[in-house]
Amino acid sequence: LAVFAMNQFVVGIAIGTAIGTTAIAALVLHSHHSRKKPRPPNAVEACSVFSFHTFLFLLLSQKKYPNLLFRRQDNQHLLNLLYGIAGDQARKEGFVHRGVTCNACQACPLRGIRFKCANCVDYDVCESCEPTDTHNHTHVFLQIRIPIPPLCSPRTVLLSPFYPGLASNRGQLTWPELKKLQRSTNFDKVELEALYEQYKALSTMERKGGGIDKATFHRCLGPLGKEPNLVTERIFKFFDRDGDDVIDFVDLAGGLSVLCKGTQEAKIMYAFKGYDINNTGYLTRDELRQMFKAYFLLNMELVRDVVKALEEEMMAHFTDKGDRPVSSVFTAPIPPGDGQQRQKPAIGSANASLLDSTAAGDQFEPSPEDVGLLLEAMSQDAVEALVAAAFAHADLNGDGRLSFEEFKQWAVSDPTMIAWFEALGSVF
Repeated sequence: LAVFAMNQFVVGIAIGTAIGTTAIAALVLHSHHSRKKPRPPNAVEACSVFSFHTFLFLLLSQKKYPNLLFRRQDNQHLLNLLYGIAGDQARKEGFVHRGVTCNACQACPLRGIRFKCANCVDYDVCESCEPTDTHNHTHVFLQIRIPIPPLCSPRTVLLSPFYPGLASNRGQLTWPELKKLQRSTNFDKVELEALYEQYKALSTMERKGGGIDKATFHRCLGPLGKEPNLVTERIFKFFDRDGDDVIDFVDLAGGLSVLCKGTQEAKIMYAFKGYDINNTGYLTRDELRQMFKAYFLLNMELVRDVVKALEEEMMAHFTDKGDRPVSSVFTAPIPPGDGQQRQKPAIGSANASLLDSTAAGDQFEPSPEDVGLLLEAMSQDAVEALVAAAFAHADLNGDGRLSFEEFKQWAVSDPTMIAWFEALGSVF
């Protein structure tokens, strides 16, 4: 018991000494560097100074009490942890960004990790100031570890802003608002606070609490928001619970709660409301036809965007060496045949005019307009087949319309019918 008490006493003295030294050293260092009124040290600075002085005290204690601190294994683990923290901090500060000044604490040269704003001409902060920096929250920072030569350091705007939100969105959720949202959603306090930071970066409405309008919502859809589409309109309607054409934070948290943490039954209920365009409480063939066609067109737009990205990546990595023949670019095998023109496949009666428009010996090269008509005709056939299959399986009483109970049984057996809701619901 005496040895255990002495052990705890020595560790307590070490911790107390380190904490006192931390505060004094941090204040002195900041007063020296900034020549301004000293501020309290943040977590990174306190941890680095604390780890160094605690490690030094424990190391000196070993000379007088060689077996006192290491009779228990956890003391050895503590010493290893402090040693690792001090070593990591020393390695970070070994990188010196010469010619770069921290815009927060005015330290020059900047040491350790450099955070450069990609949306400003020249704005940098150090690793210690980055967590508490009050820069525009819609801007993106680049994390630079290896120093860039001072004369090569870019002093231009590197990226366009990713977030369309207003820079004046600085408010925070109150405690009553957090408690109310915790009761009405499936998110906890930490998740709601993080979600609110994202909401402020997207909020473009100059009103109390902000808001996301339809234009900003379509920007969040990327390539899928360039053209009006029924599916995207229904998704916006799902988020806009109060129908004021603006998604506020309560709407955003409620919608994401259903999509990210909601039950399957809740998702089916809101998907049914999405199909119910006329708000009649049941689904007709025309409503399913409109939604299926809109979803098909949305998928086609997504495929075009993916193909375009693949083409750009292919061209970026393409190298054309002068000593290689042109045929070396084409690596696909030549299909077997006698070299004669093969017969063009018949795609459907609706597209016969496209195929008959070419001569028998000419090569079939449809224009983009022809391809669009071709795909639209194919989509019409596929949509009609889906609608017929849906009513054949779900319309149990044969009244020509689907109630919520019939739709629910159908969606449980075939989850692809609510795929548009789950896939496009994660807009944010």
